[in-house]
Amino acid sequence: MAVFVTGLFGATYAYAQSTGNGYSSIVQQLAQRFNLNPADVQSVFDQNRNNRLSQMQIQFDNRLTQDVREGKITEAQKQLILQKRRELLAQRQTNRDLFKNMNADQRKAARLSQRQNLLNWAKQNGIDIKYLFGGFGLRGGRWMSK
Repeated sequence: MAVFVTGLFGATYAYAQSTGNGYSSIVQQLAQRFNLNPADVQSVFDQNRNNRLSQMQIQFDNRLTQDVREGKITEAQKQLILQKRRELLAQRQTNRDLFKNMNADQRKAARLSQRQNLLNWAKQNGIDIKYLFGGFGLRGGRWMSK
């Protein structure tokens, strides 16, 4: 059953996001539909997410290691980038909580301020911002546009 639920994850992710209810609604629906313990279903979703995040982090680390080998960045810059990414990930939940109480213009202003702070950090450390985002730079994205 766990394999079945994991398989449904991909198909139901878009629905969960479009309804605005997130995963909790889908977890409840799957648990009820298949007479499962909601905590077990949630555990499958959490494990799947953690596995994907771990794989993404490994790929990112490998890419930075290659960039160091090729002389594009230094080992010290690599460590700064890794630390900054950890800070940004930790900041995401704080931002979600803060942004709930802001209107669209306030959220946009806050994101633009965060973006400028990040650009300033990169400039101070002699790092091309593209390395912080795996080669994609600051071309927009959700964190800037809402």
